Amino acid sequence: MTSVGTPLQVSHASGLHAVNRVLAEMHREMLRSGGIEGGAVRLSVLNLVAACVDEAGANVAALAVGRLAATHPARAIIIVADADAGDHIEADVSLKCLLLDADQVCAEQVSLHVGGEVAYHLASVVTPLLVPDIPVYLWLVGSPPLRQAFGQDAVAICERLIIDTGEYEDDAGTLRLLSDQLDVVGDSISLSDVAWERSRTWREVIAHSFDGEGVRAFPRGITHVDIECSGERVSAQTWLIAGWLASRLGWTREERAPRLAITARVAEGIEEHDLVRVSLRCWVDGHEALVTVERRGSALHSVIDVDGGITAERAVPVPELDAVDVVGTLIEDSGEDPAYRAALRSGAELSSPSR
Repeated sequence: MTSVGTPLQVSHASGLHAVNRVLAEMHREMLRSGGIEGGAVRLSVLNLVAACVDEAGANVAALAVGRLAATHPARAIIIVADADAGDHIEADVSLKCLLLDADQVCAEQVSLHVGGEVAYHLASVVTPLLVPDIPVYLWLVGSPPLRQAFGQDAVAICERLIIDTGEYEDDAGTLRLLSDQLDVVGDSISLSDVAWERSRTWREVIAHSFDGEGVRAFPRGITHVDIECSGERVSAQTWLIAGWLASRLGWTREERAPRLAITARVAEGIEEHDLVRVSLRCWVDGHEALVTVERRGSALHSVIDVDGGITAERAVPVPELDAVDVVGTLIEDSGEDPAYRAALRSGAELSSPSR
């Protein structure tokens, strides 16, 4: 694969009509050119709308579009909205291409700066710019208002919503809001969460800890759960892990719920909000087990202790993924993880102040 180092075309436009005109002109030019040395031109397979709160988020979104271009060329609409600014819609439109197996794969990028009242109605801005008859993904980069993402106009144009619950200051409140909103919209939209994806290796290691012959019965006898994350406040990942355990094992607030301790501390070398340690204490038929999974450097170390003696111990590497890598994985996946909504609902319930 050979990449074109710079965008083939870059144009500035003011107003929606001008943006549409520039996109149409770029599209026609690429079709006329027939690609590099006469090869075919492969254009967008999805619409990616990235709603950002600042320029830093817009830069992250642009990086993601570039990385995804080879496998998922998109018409990317990157929006930075400021309702307090004067009314305006300004755009930079670019066409970026890669040479892949003699075909030219092209991604169209529209970087929008929107100000004034229209910033509250982004769906009306985005809709005229979408390529028809291909999926629309809405990616909330950073912490844009969630209620806007679940508005009727946004849900109507979007098949999938990608968020990072860990980016919101009130993690527990964010989970509860998401759970409530998903109850309203039902299956009309699928939801993917960067925080949930980051916990994947933890969930796999915890689940596999109970695979052995001598420990298979212990999940039904969990009496204490301790979950610790890195940072100065409890993160969404901690509540999602707690919700995952509760949903898989049938805990409720009233029945079968073990003692749950959720804490945060600054952990050197571990990214803020990431998990540090999960400990499960179990008691079944007169036998006690302690399962501990702990982050040490670039690996998860799991220890299974039954009746005061170590039964098993192992280390599993933790993939080093940045936000762009994780979002790319979520876009490439076929749909929402079926376990996520159950974990979200249970995590929201567990984090309720009345618990």
